[in-house]
Amino acid sequence: MNIYNELNSLNYDTKKVFNLIHKQGPKTKNELSMLTDIKLTTLNRIIEPLEENRYIMQSTIGESTGGRRPIVYDIHAGKGYLVGVDISRTYTEIIITNLKIEILYQYRFNMNKSHSPSKTVATILEIIDTGLKSLSADKQKLMAIGIGTVGPLDIEKGVLINPAHFGAAGWQDVPMKELMQRSFECPVFVDNGANAAVLAEMLFGVGKGYKNLVYFHCGIGIRTGTISSETIIRTANNAEDAFGHMVIDVDGEQCACGNYGCIECYSSIHAITQKYISEVKKGRRSTIVKDLKDIHYMDICHAVSDGDSLAIEILTRSAMILGTGLANFINILNPGLVILSGPLINKSQLFYNVCTETAEKRCYGNNGSKVIFMRGGHFNDHAIAVGSAVMGLEHCLTSKVVK
Repeated sequence: MNIYNELNSLNYDTKKVFNLIHKQGPKTKNELSMLTDIKLTTLNRIIEPLEENRYIMQSTIGESTGGRRPIVYDIHAGKGYLVGVDISRTYTEIIITNLKIEILYQYRFNMNKSHSPSKTVATILEIIDTGLKSLSADKQKLMAIGIGTVGPLDIEKGVLINPAHFGAAGWQDVPMKELMQRSFECPVFVDNGANAAVLAEMLFGVGKGYKNLVYFHCGIGIRTGTISSETIIRTANNAEDAFGHMVIDVDGEQCACGNYGCIECYSSIHAITQKYISEVKKGRRSTIVKDLKDIHYMDICHAVSDGDSLAIEILTRSAMILGTGLANFINILNPGLVILSGPLINKSQLFYNVCTETAEKRCYGNNGSKVIFMRGGHFNDHAIAVGSAVMGLEHCLTSKVVK
């Protein structure tokens, strides 16, 4: 029996105890009894199958409060493995973790115009196989594969419907779940990358203890994952770019979506780069020594450090627009924590500072003081891959957060 099915077949209270140790760390029987409100006699029967099947183990001896020192139970990390895959428009990352969500293997490759769905899947499968072999890991110990990618999606069927801006053709109606399950017996789960990232941060990162939080990945587009009352908020078609198409200027520029004045028209890598090039063509001075067609976002970030007034002006305006959109979002949902990540944020301190300062100033009733902003989060660039790995285990434990 696959270990996913084995763990999933355990009763509610048994999975509850496993989940508590998994999320909160090593615990004694007395601590487990108090936290779960399960009597010690019943708890002994619950722990027995978890210990026999090597899901938990006696790790250390706890401090005595008088009498025999208590046994501490921890997750048996080597019981199985989880795979997390982050498929974006610019790169794909694959990680393999143990059951304690410790990264044992990691590989990332750039996506280009040759990376059709079939080539991408073939590369992912090859990397997973290489990773498992490097760990001397049996495929039977692979519990689940989680994939975080770009919406819109049919998450039940694991199909990418029609995501925009992939370099290669063919990224429509891609049955990602089916393609992956041809090579593995374990379950495969597909979700939006931003949802995976916010899941990782809430359960194991800077979001621990928060019931309401949001994760923004700002780059080619703006990808948003939101958790409210410890549950992922989902849109009708599981798209993650809805925030980026919030209208911020009713008389603004036309967006690729057909509307006018969307946040993404001003606060995305493409928008910033094109605005900079356009202004240089009009005669504005630039410190970047490159052909205009070769200028990238990172060049503009470096130009800010060189005192390039045009770069400073464009990044500042872009960050103010994003910050205004964040204020609108915060006013509606009032999350306790806002995690900002992605190249727009992580590559420019100026962008992050202006964005968060604007959001705080524009929150209704000055509620910005109640919201904590975090740059990058705990997992930084690995958040989507880690969250994708976590996703499979959460489904196994029938966690409400992923439903």
